[in-house]
Order: sequence, then structure tokens, then C-alpha cells
Amino acid sequence: MGSIYRFRCPGCDYMAEVSGGRDAGMVAVVKTMTCLNCKELVDVLIGRYGEAGPTGDPEYDKDLNICPRCGGHNIRPWPRYYPCPRCKEYMIKEHGIICLWD
Repeated sequence: MGSIYRFRCPGCDYMAEVSGGRDAGMVAVVKTMTCLNCKELVDVLIGRYGEAGPTGDPEYDKDLNICPRCGGHNIRPWPRYYPCPRCKEYMIKEHGIICLWD
């Protein structure tokens, strides 16, 4: 079961609700990434059933490694030091899980 957390930037007040790294539910595998096009943190679909990479199912694979907000491919893994995608200040992970997902 995947988890969603709230991250907040004290510099510009940007907030995002994302997993914060690699995460997996019953089917989907996601990774938190920075979209350089829309300047958002997003959980990007990277695989399924615990494995990253193409699945062989063209209908599923068409959604791999794209920004779920803008549909762009200009995404980068979000570094573990949590930079804000807008002002680059360190983002703070708020306490508690916002949501559990499958």
C-alpha cells in the first residue's frame, strides 16, 4: 500500500502531496519527480506489480514516465534533500500520512 505525505516549502509556500520517493500500491509503482515543465512535484507511474520499467502492455506502458499533470517527459527524480521545484529551498515533510492508496 502506497502512502501520500504533504511537503511544504517555507520559502514560497508551495505545497505538494506526494509519496516523497519510490512507492508502490497493489498494482502501480510510482516515484516522486520534479516536472521541469509545470514546476510541480508529481508521483510519476514507473511500473507495476513492484517492478519498475515497461510491462509489455502497451495500454499501461503509454502512461509510464510522464508527468500526470501536463503529460510532459521533462521530469527528473526528486532528490532526497527535498528541494522546492519553484524556489529550490528545502521542503519540510509534515507529520502524518495524508492518504493510503492501492
